[in-house]
Amino acid sequence: MVAKKLVTVVGATGAQGGSVVDYLLKNKSQEYTIRAVTRSTESAAAKELTARGVEVVRADLTDTAALKAAFAGSYAVFAVTNFWGVFSNAQKQFPEEKDVALLAGQAAAIETQMGINMVDAALATDTLQHYIWSTLTDAYTVSGGRIKPPHYESKAQVTRYIQSKPELLAKTTFVWCAYYATNFAGLTRPIYVPASGQYIQIQATPSEQPIACIGNTRSHFGIFVEAALARPDKTRGGRTVFAFVESTTLGGLLQTWAEAHNVKATYIQVSRETLFSSWPMEVQEFTVGMEFWDMIRDKEWTGKDNFLTYSDLGIDVARLKSVKDSFAELEL
Repeated sequence: MVAKKLVTVVGATGAQGGSVVDYLLKNKSQEYTIRAVTRSTESAAAKELTARGVEVVRADLTDTAALKAAFAGSYAVFAVTNFWGVFSNAQKQFPEEKDVALLAGQAAAIETQMGINMVDAALATDTLQHYIWSTLTDAYTVSGGRIKPPHYESKAQVTRYIQSKPELLAKTTFVWCAYYATNFAGLTRPIYVPASGQYIQIQATPSEQPIACIGNTRSHFGIFVEAALARPDKTRGGRTVFAFVESTTLGGLLQTWAEAHNVKATYIQVSRETLFSSWPMEVQEFTVGMEFWDMIRDKEWTGKDNFLTYSDLGIDVARLKSVKDSFAELEL
């Protein structure tokens, strides 16, 4: 009997990591065993994973020694960090601080160190054959130094660190997760205006800005990671998998959301100064990222030889839940 390959999943109780676990558990060949890394093995989500046959171990991303123990024996590791959770904690720690750039920068530094800790743990794992790092575009480099969104730069610094380690880079796949449908239930939630009988969505970038969308992250992200694991010769060596199911524009996304809920909606662009004066820090930081995408538009930003999409991985997105159906799952 061939021994099963151990895949260790960081963030297994979150949207991305949870989706990876879901797809690996569905793997028809039962090729893998799964280990979930979590900060609390006693949480309801962790106990649910245990009930599904997943090994659950405790490790904090600030603790390299604990991460080394958690990664021990792994054939593959899926690594992810959560900037928004760290950013929220920074705001709670310094409630009087109103400088979004300062707090976002502090959160980014913490997230970068978490990512580096996982890389160091991976380097110490002698069984490791595949490292999958959930990251984002190197916005500063791609934009020629014109823009540096903290929640992009934090992950890009970890990517650069991996690239400086040839022994790990040879085993690494970078994965970018596109725009979440659930942003429409949070950061970019449309607002109902009773006087007009319709919803409005207020953003600082134009409606014709191109955007790629993953739809329901929990439903879709894991299939891209599973496909990367199944094709190591195609995906390792520092290649990038872009996880999305549909491409459209910001205005197009809003209209798809409106159709999903059978309502009317209008996209309203305002200046960043107006937006920043009246919206919380999370929206301000998110907007800097959207400004980057508006800046580069359809520019080639990774190198075609290193860039893989669903078609390259043999994923039939027509069989997945559409973005419209993903929006329909959200409450108005």
